[in-house]
Amino acid sequence: MKTCITSRTNDVRTRVMLLLVALLMAPIPVHAEPESARQVVESTVAQVLAVLQTPDLTLDQRRTRIEKIVYVEFDFQTMSRLVLARNWKKFDAAQREAFIREFKRHLSRSYGTRLARYEQEQVEVTGERTEKRGDVTVLTVIRGGQFDGAEINYRMRDREDSWRVIDVIIEGVSLVSNFRSQFKDVVSREGPAGLIEQLKTKNDAEGSGE
Repeated sequence: MKTCITSRTNDVRTRVMLLLVALLMAPIPVHAEPESARQVVESTVAQVLAVLQTPDLTLDQRRTRIEKIVYVEFDFQTMSRLVLARNWKKFDAAQREAFIREFKRHLSRSYGTRLARYEQEQVEVTGERTEKRGDVTVLTVIRGGQFDGAEINYRMRDREDSWRVIDVIIEGVSLVSNFRSQFKDVVSREGPAGLIEQLKTKNDAEGSGE
């Protein structure tokens, strides 16, 4: 797999992926008017960090809460289409559903277990940027810890007056693009069924080792 990620970026990803996966884990307060993309992030960060800082929650409890909320707040349908790109058309309806399911599990298994590495970092929302198709990228930066100053940006899309995450960019590296480069070769060699089976096997193995 081709990659331009530096060793420092790899280290940053290991540490901050727990924050990106956890960022939207807490319930968003109900407001009379729909919240903007930035407001969604801002209103959630404080609650998430409070959960991460609670000492009496086990790792499994933290991850379970993350899964329940992230599965709602992340638009995995759109993320999956973006990750597979042109290969999306090669998947039939059942294969698409299977891929989305295993992709969600893969993200949770890969990054949910890293919650134990949280070191009291804070997340500061520094701005927002309008993108094509009406998307909005919310800009954030890590404050404190080993990777103070690391930038994590969330690309969000409006879905029926509810902003949802469709990509995360860590120090310039897109989560969607990174997975696309990984999965493209697998689909070329083994087809949709091969990719789904690889993800399922990996997810099951990681699950059994918990």
